[in-house]
Amino acid sequence: MEAQYTVMDATRLERGYVPFLVEGRETGELSEVRGRKDVRTGVFRLAEGVYPDRTAVPYLFEADEYVWIIEGEVRVKTEDGEELVLRPGDSAFFRRGSESTWTFHAPFRKFSVEIGVVR
Repeated sequence: MEAQYTVMDATRLERGYVPFLVEGRETGELSEVRGRKDVRTGVFRLAEGVYPDRTAVPYLFEADEYVWIIEGEVRVKTEDGEELVLRPGDSAFFRRGSESTWTFHAPFRKFSVEIGVVR
């Protein structure tokens, strides 16, 4: 019988980081809380001075995504030209198919939930 829950305590979270790839390039690390196959959730982190810290990176959302900023700052330029600044405690939602450019100011961490992920 498959477990009905997943617990990710702080120790497992810290040990669980793996490279997060965008178009084949490492853009930080993700420690994922496994659950449904069509949902990816976990903590993304980026170290200071490591790509893409302070580098504008285009990003296409392949799933609906909710984010909650834990540490650091990110500047998001949306496809309609609006600029958002997200800091610790801020949260946002980005719809699948939307395009934006992200500039991280590390150290950076966010908790995210992606819905409709194709693996």
